[in-house]
Amino acid sequence: MRTTKSRSCSIVAMIMSALLAVILVAGCSPRVTGTIDVPVGDDLTTTAVEGTVVSPYGNTVALSIFKGEGKYPANFSLTMTVREVLDTRTIRGEIMPPIPFGELQPGNKVFLYLCVPLSEKADKLSNGTIVYKGDGYPQIVVGGKYDVTGVLQPGWQDYPFVYVTTASQFKQASAGN
Repeated sequence: MRTTKSRSCSIVAMIMSALLAVILVAGCSPRVTGTIDVPVGDDLTTTAVEGTVVSPYGNTVALSIFKGEGKYPANFSLTMTVREVLDTRTIRGEIMPPIPFGELQPGNKVFLYLCVPLSEKADKLSNGTIVYKGDGYPQIVVGGKYDVTGVLQPGWQDYPFVYVTTASQFKQASAGN
């Protein structure tokens, strides 16, 4: 009789411990408390003239880059820390080592143009973090590290301007980066 009572108390104690652990874990993780509006970025394809787009540097870029097609394969790859999401199409980042250009140093900025825009709404978590999202993109947070590939703007000056043609070219950085 004592053995049976002891076992049932032990089982109840294990179940209560597991339930308490689940409640503590669920209560500690940040939750979505609301959404914020993300400014809509310029769709550079609307400025298209005869199959080209005028870039921020004044040079023309083939319209096929924005459509993710044609003879313009990704020619640029880097790991970056997101410093600011300016709008649904533009992200400012900080280049992380290894630096793809000899003249740049860690801490130099890069601007990304997202051919596939982010959502116009971002989630605000209970801890104040803003989580940007979009079809095919990972959760994007300021301060997060990401691996990015894209097409480098011809004739870039001061800082690289990179066209990210598909959402799959923007990925959460692996632990090794």
